[in-house]
Amino acid sequence: MSNEELIKQFYVAFKNHDKATYLKLCDKNIEWQTAEGMPNGGNYIGVDEVFENYFPSMLKNFKEFHAIPEQILDLKEHIMVTGKYVGISKKGKEFEVLFSHVYKIEKNKIIKFRQFTDTVIIQKALN
Repeated sequence: MSNEELIKQFYVAFKNHDKATYLKLCDKNIEWQTAEGMPNGGNYIGVDEVFENYFPSMLKNFKEFHAIPEQILDLKEHIMVTGKYVGISKKGKEFEVLFSHVYKIEKNKIIKFRQFTDTVIIQKALN
């Protein structure tokens, strides 16, 4: 499977809450780096920290939160995804903001994720 296909599968599995699939696409020691202005933003190491700690803590701030990939660029061992976050905060405020995600792939596993987005827009929806 190409790195681009791996990332496409990851987004589909995450959207569909297919935990078995998205976990199998990630290295058990994955490094997950989110923007400091994101709810619970920071660095997380390992699939348990990412998917059992970061995501549940971050997502509890929203009624809806969707990461919609629009373009996937294959840069050999890195994949860059541009798209948008669309959601509704628990306070009922809607938001839409662009993102860039950079993934590092080794041996058909995601080993690193880095997020870039305008967190001010997300913070405005939370307040």
